[in-house]
This record gives sequence, C-alpha cells and structure tokens, in this order.
Amino acid sequence: MKNNFIYCIFFGLLSAISLAGSISFAKPTLFDLLEGKNYISVSISLNLDSLINDRYNENKIGGTFVFKSAAGKNLSFSVNINLRGKYRRRMCGFPPLKLNFNKSELSDNGLSKADEYKLVTHCLEGEEGDVNMVKEFLAYQLYQQVSPLSYRSKLLKITYQDTKSDNKIVGMALLLEDKSSFEKRHDLSEMKDTFNLPRSNFDDSNFRTHGLFQYLIGNVDWSTAISKNMDIYKSKKNGKMYIVPYDFDFSGFVNVSYAVPNVDYKQKKIRDRLLLEADESDSLYQSEIQKFIALKPAFINLIKKQKGLEMYVKIDLENYINSFYDNIGSGLTRSF
Repeated sequence: MKNNFIYCIFFGLLSAISLAGSISFAKPTLFDLLEGKNYISVSISLNLDSLINDRYNENKIGGTFVFKSAAGKNLSFSVNINLRGKYRRRMCGFPPLKLNFNKSELSDNGLSKADEYKLVTHCLEGEEGDVNMVKEFLAYQLYQQVSPLSYRSKLLKITYQDTKSDNKIVGMALLLEDKSSFEKRHDLSEMKDTFNLPRSNFDDSNFRTHGLFQYLIGNVDWSTAISKNMDIYKSKKNGKMYIVPYDFDFSGFVNVSYAVPNVDYKQKKIRDRLLLEADESDSLYQSEIQKFIALKPAFINLIKKQKGLEMYVKIDLENYINSFYDNIGSGLTRSF
C-alpha cells in the first residue's frame, strides 16, 4: 500500500513535469509593448515627401519606429510603410498607413512575429484633428464593451520625422492590433472573398449587435455586401461568419467636420440614426437592446474618464449616447 502511494506521487510528478515542458507560452506582440497613461508617444522617421506628395504611391517606404518601453528603455524597430484607404488617402491632409515590421527583428527581441498593423492617422491638422482621433478611439472602446469580437486599439501621439530635412509632423493616431493575434484569440480565419455574402451565413447575434452598435454611434458608412469598413471572419468551430468593424470617423458620435450625410439613405444630417441591413421586426433585436441598456453606465463612464477631451465635448458625446436610449422605445429607424 505504501509502495503504491509512492508510485502515485512519483508518476504524478513526472506527469506534471512533462505537462509543464509542453506548455507553450505566447510571446508578447509589439502591440503589447506599447503602454502609456493617456497615450503612447511614438516617433517614426521616414521620407515625408514620398508619403505626403504621392498619394497613389504603392511602393513601400522604409522607416524607423521608436518608443519607450514601460521600463523607460528606448526601443527601435525598422518598419516598411504603405499608404492605404480610399477616402482618407485621397482627401485628408495626412494619409492612413499600414505598418509592416521585420519578423526576424521582432523575434530577435523576444516578440511574436505578428508584423502587420493598421495605423489610423489624423485627417485634419491641429487640435481639431487630435480631438477627432480621441473620439474615434472612444468609439473603438465602446465596441469593446459590446463585443469580444472587436479590434483592440492603442491611442498614439506620433512625431513623423523627415529623414531628408528637419521637417516633422505631429498628430494623434490609432494603432489596431494585428489580425493574426485576433484570429488566434478567437479561433477565426479572415475571409478573403467577401463580396455579397448571404445574410444566412452570418451569426445572428453578431450581425444584430454590430448593426445596433452602428445605430448607437450614428454610422451608416458601412456595408456587408462590399465589406466596407469591416473585416469578415469565419469560425473554425461552426462555420458561421462574424463582422469586425473599423473606421468610425463618419459616425455622428465622432462627428468630423468633413463628413457629409449619405444621400443614398436619404440621411439629412450626419447625426441622424439609421439601422442598415436590418431584420424586419424590432422584436428580433430585443436581446441585443437589453444588452445595450445594461451597458449604458459603462458607455457613459468611458466618456467621462477619457483624457484629451474638453468637458463640453464629453457632454456632447454623453448627450448623443443618451439620445439613443431616449428614442429606443419608439422603435428603430430603418434605412428603407
């Protein structure tokens, strides 16, 4: 009996050691290293002339991405930069960017090889542009409350330093997490062919939750038919498709000065709410509506705590969110 007890302990220890050896701890990503109290200060050195004056340049622009770690150490990574987007790329003072880091360099620094990041840059110069970016950052934070299937984002203050001169541009920006980390976290794979997918392919709850969130923030600048301002993922477990939205600058919540009402939906003002691609009956949204009602305190708290916004801006955002709840009992306003 005593020997049997010893054997149990011995084999138990062997099993524990074997299990510990087989555990693979995920390496942090570059995104994980970016930490700051209100925002993260970053410097990107690059040829600004190639970036600003040739909006249709498809060539990669080499640069250096520098920031301080949480321990105060300067970290520097080489990066290839591409212009991206359509409207902002064409119309904004500063184009949106895609950052592609060197996988070997990331690995040598003990990081995962997640190397591609979307950078949402300022459209307008100065304080107005900075405030717009903070409000759009808030929109991402609100959706994080609504759904786990949402992109994490970091608010950055970036100094773009020209490598050919002393010129520099400073602006706020949003860095979205890399898609490979998102896919692993949720066991999803991104769909490449997403044109005009049938409604029945989508998870019902995700589809309605996404639509109701866009209604909450007053955004009609999206479409599942052409995958506008969204990525679509497929579950490896049940084969259903899920929407993950981005780019909220044309929403009534962010309310940028360059946004215009959508005439296709007969929208009169940018803050007019319309529920796009809606199911016919409001009763189908009751579960999602109750969830949004429960989240109201969290939404308002996020707005109150957000740094970088004047009080009058916060009050305006709170009033806009409150107007959603004031009118929800009167029914959802559809686009048809």
